[in-house]
Amino acid sequence: MKRYVLAGCSGRAIGMFAKPIEEKFSKHARLVGMFDPNYKRMEFYNRQLKKPIPVYGSFSKMLKEQKPNCLIVATIDRYHHQYIIAALNAGIDVITKKPMTIDDKKCRAILEAGKSSRRKVTVTFNYRHAPYCSKIKELIHEGKVGKMLSIHFEWFLDTKHGADYFRRWHRQKENSGGLLVHKATHHFDLVNWFLEEEPETVFAFGSRRFYGPTRKQRGRRCLNCKHKRRCEFYWDHELRTLFVTI
Repeated sequence: MKRYVLAGCSGRAIGMFAKPIEEKFSKHARLVGMFDPNYKRMEFYNRQLKKPIPVYGSFSKMLKEQKPNCLIVATIDRYHHQYIIAALNAGIDVITKKPMTIDDKKCRAILEAGKSSRRKVTVTFNYRHAPYCSKIKELIHEGKVGKMLSIHFEWFLDTKHGADYFRRWHRQKENSGGLLVHKATHHFDLVNWFLEEEPETVFAFGSRRFYGPTRKQRGRRCLNCKHKRRCEFYWDHELRTLFVTI
């Protein structure tokens, strides 16, 4: 039976990894440990699982004690490389949420660690499993649309989902690499997947034209913003926290 440990107690971590391992794949896999600097989050996770698992405030201690076959990384993007490289160097395979990391330097460090350790890193792209994306892939693969010569791909984020990226940790580029890394990595992956090819040259540019300092009436955070009664993007964080913890 394969032994998994988890780094980062995010919402995706429990919904896409922890619960499926426990509920669907328990004959073949076990989640034997979780690491997060926030013990309250780990306690909250354990209340949602049928069988509580050991929690750790030390990542290295978890690896040493649990001796996992595979690490699942679901932390803030900026820390992915730390846990991926540490696990690879310990002889452990890794599954990480997209993006693998946020910049070229960290990416090369991960690739080098994978090469020297001869262990495997799998980057998950859940958007491939959206029904319409899977159908597009199927139609292309079956030749229903003829030979693919090029793809023109555009994605428009609405102001509901789009605003979320500027409320949370993603808003700081040092955490996420920016939306062209954190969000658009889905879209680059879909195009590569559809074509079954990889690009030779990549060019990108971006700017903030709506959120952040471009808005005259703005505060540093929603909680104490003086414009919150008039702002269409106001997020009642205290109410949300109360709802989740109850």
